[in-house]
Amino acid sequence: MSQGLKPTTDLSNRIARVYPSLSNGHRRAADFVLQQPLDVATMTIEGLAEGSGTSNATVTRFVRALGYGNYGEFRVALSSALKFALDPVDSFAGARSAAGSTFATFVDALSDQSANLQAARDALDEATTTRAIEALLKARRVFIAASGASHHVASFLEDGLALYLDADVTFASSRAGPERAIRHMLSARPDDLVVAISVPRYSRTTLDLASFAKKRGSTLLALTDGPTSPLANIADITLFAPARNRLLPNSPTAIFALADALITAIARERPDAVEALKGLSESLLWTFHH
Repeated sequence: MSQGLKPTTDLSNRIARVYPSLSNGHRRAADFVLQQPLDVATMTIEGLAEGSGTSNATVTRFVRALGYGNYGEFRVALSSALKFALDPVDSFAGARSAAGSTFATFVDALSDQSANLQAARDALDEATTTRAIEALLKARRVFIAASGASHHVASFLEDGLALYLDADVTFASSRAGPERAIRHMLSARPDDLVVAISVPRYSRTTLDLASFAKKRGSTLLALTDGPTSPLANIADITLFAPARNRLLPNSPTAIFALADALITAIARERPDAVEALKGLSESLLWTFHH
């Protein structure tokens, strides 16, 4: 799929939803749209038909299969999807052209992260946070789903939770494609917990894995940036941490802080946490520099 349509947009979701049932001709049109969205955005129906090796009639049936009334509606949807995908690029270009020193940019980036951390703190409420910690403590298994910038947060969370939880903790989408992650999710049960982590631009793979686990009856804990996140719509428990960055598409700083806070709270609740940490420290004794 083209880089331009990877975010969770209405058009990309529609294509993903109907793609398995499309005819060969419709799939050629879909593939061409996904591979060259910028070109298609300026094409007439005749241009898309020629570019995809189909016909005007096939393109018309293709856009109707997506749920659009006509080719004009499809073009509007494609333009909206591209705007969503390219807004961070435009913001970055604008910020780079603005006056200011490299040092000022550095300081502004730290200010953005400080604001994100404070906003994450302000968004917390005791009941939701307690539910999240209790769900982690009672889960038989914990699956973590994340990609992109959130991948590193998930890896950190996996290491921390594995030390202090009795549950098996698995970073389901680590080091392998979505097929491996789906295999993990196929065994998900109601007494398992899935932690899904995603910030703009949201990962469709993470959203799909989370939705799949929900259908299996697992509890879903989401770490995301705000109520408009697609994860917030399906999660049983959600913790928010803004990911604003005035130059880049997102920042994982506040989400990292949420993960760190979860690990800290879990460690305090575990009666044998001291022994677990002692065992780890002893096993790593000769790897420390002191």
